[in-house]
Amino acid sequence: MTSHQVVLGIDCGTQSMKAILYHLQSQKIVARASAPLELDPITVNADSQNSPASPVIGRAEQHPHKWIKALHICFQSLAPTIQRHNYQLCGLGVSGQQHGMVPLDKDLQVIRPAKLWCDVEAAVEAKEFTDWASDVMSYRVLAGRKVHWSTPPGFTAPKVLWMKKNEPELWERVRWIMLPHDYVTLCLSTGLGYDLNVDCDDSHFIPSVAHLDVSSVIPTTDLGDASGTGFLHPEKSEYVPELTKLIHDNFEECLPRILSPNEISGYLSKQWNDILLGKATKDDEYLDNDKEEDRIRIPISVGTGDNMASALGCKCIKTGNVVLSLGTSGTIFGVSESSQFSKEDHVLPTSSLSSSPSYSSSPPLSSSSSIAPFRDATGRYLPLVCVMSCTGVLNCVLKNWCSMDHEEAIVLAKDVPVGCHGLTFLPYLGGERTPDWPHATGALLGLTPQNMVCMGGGHTTSTKTSAGILYRCAMEGITFLLADALEEMLLSCRQRQQQGKDDNHDHDQYDNTDTPSIMVVGGGSKNPLWRQMLADVLGVNLLFPTEPESAALGAAFQAGAVATGVNMIQFIDQQPVPVEDVTVTPTTDPTTLQMYRHARQRYREYSTKLFSS
Repeated sequence: MTSHQVVLGIDCGTQSMKAILYHLQSQKIVARASAPLELDPITVNADSQNSPASPVIGRAEQHPHKWIKALHICFQSLAPTIQRHNYQLCGLGVSGQQHGMVPLDKDLQVIRPAKLWCDVEAAVEAKEFTDWASDVMSYRVLAGRKVHWSTPPGFTAPKVLWMKKNEPELWERVRWIMLPHDYVTLCLSTGLGYDLNVDCDDSHFIPSVAHLDVSSVIPTTDLGDASGTGFLHPEKSEYVPELTKLIHDNFEECLPRILSPNEISGYLSKQWNDILLGKATKDDEYLDNDKEEDRIRIPISVGTGDNMASALGCKCIKTGNVVLSLGTSGTIFGVSESSQFSKEDHVLPTSSLSSSPSYSSSPPLSSSSSIAPFRDATGRYLPLVCVMSCTGVLNCVLKNWCSMDHEEAIVLAKDVPVGCHGLTFLPYLGGERTPDWPHATGALLGLTPQNMVCMGGGHTTSTKTSAGILYRCAMEGITFLLADALEEMLLSCRQRQQQGKDDNHDHDQYDNTDTPSIMVVGGGSKNPLWRQMLADVLGVNLLFPTEPESAALGAAFQAGAVATGVNMIQFIDQQPVPVEDVTVTPTTDPTTLQMYRHARQRYREYSTKLFSS
């Protein structure tokens, strides 16, 4: 290892693309770049000329060419640093938002915008696929073990079925169906998109393939991201033919090839190499030499989904670690040695739920089927629960109701009492995945003359006062949603623990009733008001890595393991992941705890009455 070696980690998110350069010798991030991303407009032409276009409920799409433009921006930002310091790029890895459906034709051209993880337009197809797949998995794949193969609308399979049913002409052109990280990796290894002009409309861009033999290109994916499609076997490293045939007989041929964690997906293409590094040769000289054999071959790791990469980036590689990610969606996950469908226990700590200040003895709003049976990026398992309504909802409230930045809103919200004067915010602006309520909507409930006075009434200070209340109210609603998700995860662990004991397995290591610590990552983790609220409501100690972009860092770690030839788990175990000195602990004030209990109970009652049917 030389003093100049770096690896590049890329995270293709919903709201932005992030890229970091990680220095292998110093084990530090030496440069970073980002580019914003926006969803495509969600309107459709009206049926008559006299009616305006209207939004399509549940639709959330993003054209993949936006990711290519973001790559250009990030590469152009990092290139001067790499060349100025004479860094040697020796590996590259990609993390991407999970579940998104990217359809390509035989010429590797995008057929339609990607339907993202937060797109719930395929709710009907999700139910159809879940019913069909549950029968198939129970009686033909898992040897008579009765399972509920829950496939939410956010997963890839229902989106594929939706496209086949609703866009037959486009469906006829499909050659490949892949995930966002698969597409970005494909672009980097083949040179797709190198010719995009960042100043032009990316939706009308047609990438050149003149330099490619498109018939020989085979996209790749990893077990982690593939496990979010609905097609991957829960215990084997392969697709389930009986599931892919629910789309059509030869559909498995449309899916990327699955690689193992330490495999190389490809090498950085000459075209993208030139954009990032200039015309590099084996002697690290930037010459006008286009001979491929003279170029440094920079391996691209297999990549993975953003949650799996986030687990790598905060060293969640040991059983018993729990991570809460506060991004556009909110996720809670931990590593397991066994499949959710095996008789072995999950490994998340079975903390005492009754220690949670807002614990409710009533049943969860959703069922254990909401626990996603994901694989991680090391070859093991990553049981995960996801809520769709997280920082994206808080940002929406801030933008449309508060008209200020987070810092100002936090100052105002600090003076608002727990429970927000009896107001309750239901955060399901785009439907919800946990609980499985794709058609749910947001709501502000509990308005009274008294709390309307608290919000400012007709006084000149009303705007700022209202903003503080609304901001905290939305944050409380999201926090209660996350608390329900955590309870569901822990309840599932306890049920499996009991099952294991009944089967005479030794599970003494899971009898710990101490309140666990949770590692919190993602953009929302920097919000001081939210930090304390989460600790109070969840009833746990919270730890915070100093690097919030854990998915991009995880992608860099994966690239580093591949570049150095070290086993993935061993490589990551050797990397430092510093955490902040301060641990956020739950309050012990009985009044505050009681107020949270009342506020959460209102939230649960309103949610159940409005959407549980």
